[in-house]
Amino acid sequence: MTSEDKRGPGVKIPPPLLAVVTIVGAWGLDRLFPLPIAAGNGIRWTGLAIVALAFLLALVTLLQFLLAKTHVEPWRPTSVVIRSGAFRFSRNPIYLAFCIAAFGAALVIDSWWGIAAVPLLGWLLLRCAIRHEEAYLEAKFGEPYLAYKRAVRRWL
Repeated sequence: MTSEDKRGPGVKIPPPLLAVVTIVGAWGLDRLFPLPIAAGNGIRWTGLAIVALAFLLALVTLLQFLLAKTHVEPWRPTSVVIRSGAFRFSRNPIYLAFCIAAFGAALVIDSWWGIAAVPLLGWLLLRCAIRHEEAYLEAKFGEPYLAYKRAVRRWL
């Protein structure tokens, strides 16, 4: 594969949509079959703080894509493997931010359904996006990407 590829990783479902559907699904289940975590507003404020931190991580990572002049959308071609910033700790910091936000949202809605949705979201991201992206990056960048993959964990 050349650096001038036009196809990208072939991700079909936008990962933010997976996050939204998972969180909304957990909220819907909680409305039908409530499973509260704790009483009181403290858990909700903690959840809001976690969602804010996840949003900040996603924004910082988005800025890295813009500075590297490569596409953040996983259905468009990538021109470079980013190894700095959040990518020093996670190969998928935006997807990590989605999972952190889902956890925070679970606290905001005070729901064990939301907590259970977090590993489901991680699995959906793995199946629907990460596997495609990793195969694409391996084919496009070869050994430099494989070395990065060996050095940095998928999530944390």
